[in-house]
Amino acid sequence: MGGHNTSLLIVAVAACFLLFHDNNGSGDRTSRRSTTVAIAFAPPPTFPSRRHLLKGIMVSACKMHNNMGISYSQKTHHVLSSSTTGDIGTSESEKDPILVSNNSNESQMNLNNDNLMDGFDTVVNKRYACTRFQRYQEPTPNKDVNNSNVEAEDSAKTTNTAVPQAAISDQSVVKAAHKCLALSQRAPTGFNAQPYRVILVHSKEDKERLSQYCLGRNADRVRDSDCTAVFLADRECGRDGKRYTNFLVDNMDPPLQNEDDDNDEARPLFNSMAPSSTTVAKTNTSRTRRPLSSKALFKLRALIMLFSSGYPLPRFLNVPFSWGVRTAVSILSFFARCLQSLRLRFRILSKLFPSDIQLLPTLSSAETWAQKNTMLAAMIYMLACTSRGLATCPMEGIDAAGVRKVLGVPRGRYSIPLIVCAGTPYRRSVNEVSETDDVGMSHGDDGNFSPRYKLDEVVFGNAFGVACDWNE
Repeated sequence: MGGHNTSLLIVAVAACFLLFHDNNGSGDRTSRRSTTVAIAFAPPPTFPSRRHLLKGIMVSACKMHNNMGISYSQKTHHVLSSSTTGDIGTSESEKDPILVSNNSNESQMNLNNDNLMDGFDTVVNKRYACTRFQRYQEPTPNKDVNNSNVEAEDSAKTTNTAVPQAAISDQSVVKAAHKCLALSQRAPTGFNAQPYRVILVHSKEDKERLSQYCLGRNADRVRDSDCTAVFLADRECGRDGKRYTNFLVDNMDPPLQNEDDDNDEARPLFNSMAPSSTTVAKTNTSRTRRPLSSKALFKLRALIMLFSSGYPLPRFLNVPFSWGVRTAVSILSFFARCLQSLRLRFRILSKLFPSDIQLLPTLSSAETWAQKNTMLAAMIYMLACTSRGLATCPMEGIDAAGVRKVLGVPRGRYSIPLIVCAGTPYRRSVNEVSETDDVGMSHGDDGNFSPRYKLDEVVFGNAFGVACDWNE
């Protein structure tokens, strides 16, 4: 402690010297070394300013006693320099490293957000409905030496002439489209039920079979593009109740021993359905959720069936049953709205019903609920394709029954809201005009946007038909 007291005494004496010494700050400032110990003991012939002298004293004392917990920080120097000279401005080397780091992180975050925004805007503006695709490779005639039947060859030629052949797909495009479908799984769905399936058609033979049930020039797009994603909306997702429960349990955190009674109820369910989950280490990118009890899982499944109208019943029973449920809920919702309005208007009813009346949701048909969830995934798929330089074309001009037949889709359960072709856009010549679809409409191309309604005719503020009161 002797050395410590000595250094403190030196600092005190030097501070008193600075207070009583009349120094105007003149002298050779270029030859000073504010971090040397000599400043604290032997003043040079030309005295430095008080700020630099006091800085040197603090640096010297801290270097002598760093092992005793006395440390010098740039923040301390900033405070000292401001208090002695009144100069708040500091150089880059004198700034607090923590503040500099926070400012740098914030600037980097703002820069990343700007880049993310610009990138997303570019992807959205570059997406368009491609009316014609570039064929990757023409199919070669089948030269099978084992097949010497001339009549079979003539039959095949006749068939190829009647039905145009599909192009051979570019496998790199197909792999990119498959990655885009993986990204489309991040689309939000009601209760995370994910009521959709996707079939990626990319082989030459399957594209030809699929094109037979596409209307007009949609058939050409299926044959010319590298792959076609057929989106299936699950109208009976209630049948996947057990699969949905296993999915939730597999992604739960293990119940903790010191949690409340809800986790005590969920612990036996977790141990029985996911015994290996406790040994799986969660990564930084994994999404976890709090363990759910069996009652909570049953409630989730019931809500999915209620909102989706996808009851696990035969088709001829599910349709009238779901219609009856939706009608009953609509009637109850009407009376609930009326009672809530009367409660807010008349004080006597507010005494009878002290709390708000529970309103009921508006339910959709099974096909409507499944398709609106499926379309979210389809939109993300098209944007992901655009970000990878692939052109897409969403189409609904198909014979759904025929598509289900050639692709082996179960009847009754799945509807087909749309199919999306993906590939390389057709390379037009300089003098060649952009093509139109079957009804003569142009969908634009890369760099030329198709028109849209005015924003104030589509987007309103606070109420229907009210124009927004801000200027872009």
